[in-house]
Amino acid sequence: MRLLPFFLSMALAALPFRAVADTLEPQAPLELTADNLASVLDPAMAEWVDKHKGPGAVVVVVKRDGPVFARGYGYSDIDAKTPFTPDKTLVRPGSISKLFTGIAVMQLADDGKLDLDRDVNDYLDFFVPTPDGGVPVTLRRLLRHRAGFEEHGKGLFSRDREPEPLGRWLAKNLPLRLFPKGDVVAYSNYGLALAGYIVERASGEPYAAYIQRHILEPLGMSHSTFQQPLPDGLAPLMAKGYRISEMAPLGFFETIAASPAGALSATGEDMGRFIRALMNGGSLDGARILRKARLDEMMTPGDASPAGYLGLVFFGTKVAGHDTIGHDGGTLAFFSNLRFFPDQGVGVFVSLDGLGEIKDAGEIPDPTRLIAERFLLKEPEETSAYAALPADAGIAGVYHWSRRGESSFTRLSDLFSEGEVRVDRDGAAKLFPAIWPFAEGKTVKRVGNNLYEGPRGMRAAYVSGNGSDSYFATPAMQAQRAPWSLDVRWIAPAFLASAIVVVATLAAWPIAALWRRWRKRPNTQDAGERRERLVVRLVLAVDAVVIFASSILFVLSQDPTIFNETLDPLVLGLYALAWLGVFGAIPTAWIAARAWIKHSGGRWSRVHRSLIAASTVMIAWFFVTLHIAGTTLNY
Repeated sequence: MRLLPFFLSMALAALPFRAVADTLEPQAPLELTADNLASVLDPAMAEWVDKHKGPGAVVVVVKRDGPVFARGYGYSDIDAKTPFTPDKTLVRPGSISKLFTGIAVMQLADDGKLDLDRDVNDYLDFFVPTPDGGVPVTLRRLLRHRAGFEEHGKGLFSRDREPEPLGRWLAKNLPLRLFPKGDVVAYSNYGLALAGYIVERASGEPYAAYIQRHILEPLGMSHSTFQQPLPDGLAPLMAKGYRISEMAPLGFFETIAASPAGALSATGEDMGRFIRALMNGGSLDGARILRKARLDEMMTPGDASPAGYLGLVFFGTKVAGHDTIGHDGGTLAFFSNLRFFPDQGVGVFVSLDGLGEIKDAGEIPDPTRLIAERFLLKEPEETSAYAALPADAGIAGVYHWSRRGESSFTRLSDLFSEGEVRVDRDGAAKLFPAIWPFAEGKTVKRVGNNLYEGPRGMRAAYVSGNGSDSYFATPAMQAQRAPWSLDVRWIAPAFLASAIVVVATLAAWPIAALWRRWRKRPNTQDAGERRERLVVRLVLAVDAVVIFASSILFVLSQDPTIFNETLDPLVLGLYALAWLGVFGAIPTAWIAARAWIKHSGGRWSRVHRSLIAASTVMIAWFFVTLHIAGTTLNY
């Protein structure tokens, strides 16, 4: 993780680890010039555009004292053949917007208007409860993704209209706090949107206006805005959103309700100016947006593990062995990356408009890694000592992400995104999608003590705990062991078998009736048996309708803009039918039990009734556990 296709695809990308190429042999780094960068980046981007049908992209490279390279690839509008350019094409950097929100919070903290460690309820006009045994939500916890909110998707994306007022959206969509003790990092769009609303409340300015006046304008980012929809002067510059080649381009502007978490629109060159300000301690061309000490505080490692760290919004990770600071971002169509190498004073911004025709994460171009490998080369890390896992490594098992929904039907996407780690007798680890045990599996490369590397250099550190408390740590999420009751390895086949029984039985009954009529055999059932059969048929029909409707909803979730209040009546209808199916399992079980007690019908008839009862009970459990039989419209 699909309820939110991008976010879930990011989660899935972290799961199917593939074998990583051996570390490059040391060689003399190239000089960081525009010509040399073009010689390295242009072939990779051309292959993506030509071979993998990549729609368009922008790559910008800067140093502390100025830009080095800025180039667009492909088209911002394929039909009109409009070239993608770094200075006139707007992209949606997605969650990179969170860096601006974090800086705004620190600006107001510097002004004495905000306290990072104060209960956020002191700043809000609605209440964020603290569950028993939990800790209050503070701005520091929000910026460190430790408020513990579950994933929330309703109303997050909408189609080319004025977004709902931020405070109202936050108040009515307050998520459950899955981890109220503040001890688990769980990446949260809602949490950063809440921080942005506090900026709005403390400053007395609308969030978009505050960022425009206090960050974008001082940095000379004249083609950037948080305004939604875009102002008239910028709207014609917006690239179309192409997603993947099998899907039509978006016919609308992605309006994001949680604007402080992802609503930025900007050109590549403007993002280059932002990176230069970060590398220069918060100032650019004589304009300062934040004191260096405050910016350093934001980039100070917290929640550190060998896989990287999360400061206050900023991520610290390694790329090709080099320390980097930055953030990734994605919307429905745009996939972006902002990184700078503090030791070398080099920054990179990349935004892909769609992914094109790809079959593996390795086919997505990664200019940041290419730059690190060819221009910032260093001695390779020693990994030979970690070729195999010790027999007692204990990492085998099924995992799910701390960034998940649990209180609504979105739990289904968490179930489908589980991953299984297996260790063979030679000590090699592989990772599989837990829902499909027949997959080939992807090798997990061990690059350190309890440190593993996957596609595009993604790293995860295994933290050993007491059995189920063990997890894999990444800078802003944990891959936690899934409990047995939520292990998709048994749930999926059990549910599938139950669904087959339901569908086969429903299909067989009219066929059997026609067969009896053709053979002119009378129905020997008495009135009581006919009533029982009618009850069972109704229960199975309800289960089949709910399964079908849930499948349709799952397919339609490729466009998460459907999840809004207009969908509520349909969701309530689904809930009502699902609860009918849940309670309907009771009479089917009773009818099957009574058939055995009274020895009514033949042996195979009683076995069939038992299969029906077991199937309806399994489906009822599935509906309740996955909240398809739900009680909330807040998801």
